[in-house]
Order: sequence, then C-alpha cells, then structure tokens
Amino acid sequence: MMHLLWDIRVSLDLFLGGLGVGAFLVGVILYYIDAKVYDTFVKKSFVIAPLLVIAGLLLLLTELGRPLNVIKTIYAINPTSFMSIGIFLQSAFVAVALLIAFKVLTSGVESLCSKIIYAGAILAGLVGLYHGFLLSGIAKEPWNNAIPVIFFVSSILSGSSLMLLLNLESLEGLIARFKLPIIINMILTLELAAVFAWVYNLALTTASSKHAYEVLMGSFGIEFWGLSILVGLIIPMVLLTLVILGKTSLKIVAIPTFATMVLGSFFLKNLVVYLGQAV
Repeated sequence: MMHLLWDIRVSLDLFLGGLGVGAFLVGVILYYIDAKVYDTFVKKSFVIAPLLVIAGLLLLLTELGRPLNVIKTIYAINPTSFMSIGIFLQSAFVAVALLIAFKVLTSGVESLCSKIIYAGAILAGLVGLYHGFLLSGIAKEPWNNAIPVIFFVSSILSGSSLMLLLNLESLEGLIARFKLPIIINMILTLELAAVFAWVYNLALTTASSKHAYEVLMGSFGIEFWGLSILVGLIIPMVLLTLVILGKTSLKIVAIPTFATMVLGSFFLKNLVVYLGQAV
C-alpha cells in the first residue's frame, strides 16, 4: 500500500489556490483593459479569488494536523523554508485581495486604486509560482523544475475558465474583442508541451526518474492520459479548434470547454501530488 504523507486536501489546496490566482489575474487584465465595460466580470473575479485561496489554505492547515502552528510560523520566520515563505506570500495576497474585494462590494470597481491592483497582481503571480516551487523544493523525481511552470499555466487556464463559466453572458463581447478561442488554444498548447517535456525528462534522465515514469504510466496511466491529458487539454483544444474553423460557436460549446479545463487542472495537480509520494 502506498505510504501517503499528504492526502487530497493538499491537492485541493493547490487546485483552489490556483483557481483563485487565475481568477484574480484575469480580473486584473480586464480591469486594466476597460474597467467600465467589464465591470461585472472584474467584480466577480476580485470577490471570488480570495475566497478560493482561503478555502484551499483552510484545507491545507487541517491536513497538516496542527493548524495553530501557523501562528508560530508568523513570528518564527525561516527565510530558507518554502513553507514559511508560502505562508507569508499567501497571507499577503489574501490580505490585499480581501481589501480589493471589500472595496468592490462597498464602492464598486471604479473606486479601486490601480496601484493596489498592481500589487495584488504581483502577489498573485508569486503565489501561483509558489504552488509549484513548494513541490519542486522537495527531493522527489516527479516534482522537478518543470512543475512550477506546469502548475502556473494550469492555474491560469482553470481560473480564467471558471470566470468565463460565471460570465457566459459577456462571452460574445470577449470573443469579438480578443479572439478568445485562439488565445486559449495557444495556452493549452503551451501546457501540453510543458507536460510532455516533464514526462520526457522523467523517461530519459536517471534510473530513479525512469522508475517514476514507469509508475506514472503503470499505476497512474488512466489519471494521466484519460483525465489530465484527454479531459483537461485535448477535449477543450478540439472544441475550440472547431470554433476557430467555424464548425460551431463558442457559445454552444462554452460549458463543456471551460468545465473540462477546470476539472483537468484538478486531475493534473492531484496526479502530480500523488505520483511524488508513490516513488
């Protein structure tokens, strides 16, 4: 039986935190492009983002078994500890994101200070990268230097997909202005390339990485090929390609396209968390 250091709550923390980061960043982009036109979209993004990150952090603290130790982490600073750095980064992001959410709910999007939004965007980017570095800082073959890139891009895809699902009424305007299917397919292609580079590296580098590759293809084959690659990347890519070719409209395939990207992000992160513990 596999000895597990972390259970699904760590996967959910990385997934929900990534959703929050992606949702916040897509809100930032639309805020700077035209805050008035995308007022509703931006408002939802800035309100939902901190709630998702907080939910993930609460799950992580319950999984670690001693949630009150987070108080000790605040004053017992260890600059070489990824966990300590992460607590500060995520706490800073949550504080700024909650301030922005409060301003949005009480005074509207137009009341927001662009400098605070900019600070929030930087913190969101750092938190998004931190999720991957948390794993790559541990000496496990599957948790190599490709993971921060894979996790960050996955967070952008899932967070923006969630917000598009919650703003289907504004989809036509976004398509007309940004050629959304082409942009998303380019990001999906980048994620697919990063995942295959990670697998290629596992398959060829060292004896221990080859063992990790064999475990991935053997014990986690369905999770990798079926849920992470097919559901999370290929199906949305095919649906968006049909939209680009004029065979269907994004409005018709929007829900399955964006829902599979959200699900695929969870499947991929959950797979990586468990694979690292299985080798």
